[in-house]
Amino acid sequence: MDLNSLGIIKKARKSSSLELTILIGVAFILSFVPFIRIPFSWVMTYFHEISHGIGSLITGGSVVKIQLHLMGSGICYTIGGIRFVVLQAGYVGAVVWGILIYRMADGMRKKGVNLIAVFLAVLVAVTTILYGRDVITWSILLVLFGLFVSIVKLHEPSFVKLSLKFVGVYVLLDAIRAPLQLIDGRHYGDGAKLSDLTMIPEFFWVVLWMVTGGYGVWYLWKSSRKA
Repeated sequence: MDLNSLGIIKKARKSSSLELTILIGVAFILSFVPFIRIPFSWVMTYFHEISHGIGSLITGGSVVKIQLHLMGSGICYTIGGIRFVVLQAGYVGAVVWGILIYRMADGMRKKGVNLIAVFLAVLVAVTTILYGRDVITWSILLVLFGLFVSIVKLHEPSFVKLSLKFVGVYVLLDAIRAPLQLIDGRHYGDGAKLSDLTMIPEFFWVVLWMVTGGYGVWYLWKSSRKA
């Protein structure tokens, strides 16, 4: 490998790391901006709840309905399946979704990157049809469907890549922050249910999910250095 090639590789690594740093910074700032952050929180909540559903389906259970709330919370009602897996799937699944969306957008060729947004739009549409049961949930899912369709409509592939990467980063960062909301003294939510199931304190699960989200960000950073 000649010196010119090495120079190009070094520049590409710096550019990829800088891009990831900027996306993390923007996502972090937007997560504290009132009203603006709410639609983005719907994205994370959707992937959290659909992960609960997937956890139930792959362990032999079924999904009754998914309910999303305007302020960013949600509930996935399931029957059967392995309860421990279903409860873990929410926060862990959100981290996996964030990593997958970012990495697929980063690695996909320009002509094929739209397929990621198309898949996400179809996933939201199927969720709406199969598991939406109320007007608020339908409205939120319609917004998310419109978001991914609008990404598909972007004419410049680099903008599509950047938009999907931002979605992945935001989901990851929210997966770190969201478990903190479980520490509210109400003994309610995934952590409380896991505590009742395993006799392990809720605080342990909160820390575990935050560390998992942090690992996801570190993994993307490490991957960007190897780009």
